[in-house]
Amino acid sequence: MFAPPVYHTEKTMAVLPRYFPDIFSAMNRFLLPLLALALVAPVFAADTSKKPDQPALAGGYSPAEIDSEVRRVAEFAVKAQAKATGKPLHLVKILKVESQVVAGLNYRLEIEVADGSEHLNAHAVVWRKLGGSLALTSWE
Repeated sequence: MFAPPVYHTEKTMAVLPRYFPDIFSAMNRFLLPLLALALVAPVFAADTSKKPDQPALAGGYSPAEIDSEVRRVAEFAVKAQAKATGKPLHLVKILKVESQVVAGLNYRLEIEVADGSEHLNAHAVVWRKLGGSLALTSWE
């Protein structure tokens, strides 16, 4: 049975600094800090200013289009709040919508609702779960 030769064992690696002390001291003094600087420098050099043509940060809210799905979500939010408060509420207008990808989607809505003859602005967050069901998580 043939065993391949072992070139680097613990014993030979432990002896290397003894035979090449200048190389290892230079590595400890200059190369390791230089490597650390090379890894950290791009983080501080990155342009963090938000530009309009750039996408939003991952995990944050970003503007969304008002489409049939958003209208359905807004109607759900109004009906859920009306049921929770026992007051008749009706959706008048969707003013602004943002979405956030989570385990599903969060919709942050700014809507105008009617409570009888009075019109109110409301801020609602609706979570569309992965299965498609909706849950009102916030209403202000």
